Amino acid sequence: MAVDHNCSNCGGGCTDRHTPSQMNEEIKAGPYLLIAGVLVILISAIIKYLL
Repeated sequence: MAVDHNCSNCGGGCTDRHTPSQMNEEIKAGPYLLIAGVLVILISAIIKYLL
């Protein structure tokens, strides 16, 4: 998703370039990323155990 660049925000650091809706989207994705990471570890452990 392309966002217009506002040069006045560049001095504020990386978090200053995100809108509140973008921050909420990133926060909502957190649990899914954590579950996906755990599943990858579990599946790889099961495959290693079976082979």
